[in-house]
Amino acid sequence: MLSNQAPQKTDAGRREIDSRAHKLSWQLRALLIETNGERSVAELTHVFKTHEATVAALDELHALGLIHIPDAQVEMPKLVVGEGITPLQQARQLLNDTAVGSVGVFGGIAAFRFTLKIEHCYTAVELRALFPDYRKLVAKGKGADYAETVLVQVEKLLGQA
Repeated sequence: MLSNQAPQKTDAGRREIDSRAHKLSWQLRALLIETNGERSVAELTHVFKTHEATVAALDELHALGLIHIPDAQVEMPKLVVGEGITPLQQARQLLNDTAVGSVGVFGGIAAFRFTLKIEHCYTAVELRALFPDYRKLVAKGKGADYAETVLVQVEKLLGQA
């Protein structure tokens, strides 16, 4: 589940709020109440404090048929393409931009360290060696699916190098 997906209550979910038939925990009930199709998974994270706990809770509500999770729309950042820019440079930029954008203000030091590592990559092999660090960094803010989607795009770029 991506952090930009916006779960929606089903009719069964709306009935559950009134009937309390499933005997949900207070956290699941609070999450169900706040799920309205406008708030993203990232915005709902405050109920459980971590992305992973929120995703697990949303999966439980989904399994009960109380919410519907529409397909995610992953937006890839625009690449700066110009004369003389190599696919390796584009791949480095894509990794850097998505990593920094994923962690936000609170991941400043981690994003800065990752940026420094990227700056020292001069080959596709060196860049691929950073993929585990990228997955770990980005999964915290945007989810593992987002990280994998970006890495597929990076591999396409590196394949052109």
